[in-house]
Amino acid sequence: MLVVMSDVTKVLCYIEEYRNAQGQRAGRLREKGSGRKVDLGLAPEAETQKFLFFLSAAAANRSVMPDVFSRDGGDDAIAVSGDVDFDAPDELRFIFNERLSYLFV
Repeated sequence: MLVVMSDVTKVLCYIEEYRNAQGQRAGRLREKGSGRKVDLGLAPEAETQKFLFFLSAAAANRSVMPDVFSRDGGDDAIAVSGDVDFDAPDELRFIFNERLSYLFV
């Protein structure tokens, strides 16, 4: 679900779990419903670590918000909002700046 409000775009996401090239568990954001990739843009290392900590909180609380890991489940999601850099059918990329936010909803 994509919503555009006065130059700020908001999208509801889920976490897709996968194995990375090193065989480790990893996660990435996908748009609820469509499944397109959601990218937060180029972030400094410290901000990337904060986001990874945020994702790990979802994994630790999977039993209370299982739909955060479901493409179609409507009860839980991650709301991402901010300025968009790139909007295509298979990917939505945000600009990492002071207007970017993400939270559990």
